[in-house]
Amino acid sequence: MGERLRKLREQKKLTQLDMEINSGINRTEISRIENGQKNIEFLTLVKLAIALDAELEDFFSESE
Repeated sequence: MGERLRKLREQKKLTQLDMEINSGINRTEISRIENGQKNIEFLTLVKLAIALDAELEDFFSESE
């Protein structure tokens, strides 16, 4: 899931700092999620989806 988060973030041309500002989630935590060092909690996933203007299903789908 972390790789998918990174891909979605990069497609939107957002930095981890942008994501921190938009989601309220510390960029260190975002980095750890993207690198597979931290499991993502549901509420965190929802906040990240909102920050990315994405649907939850986008985190589980590889379609472009």
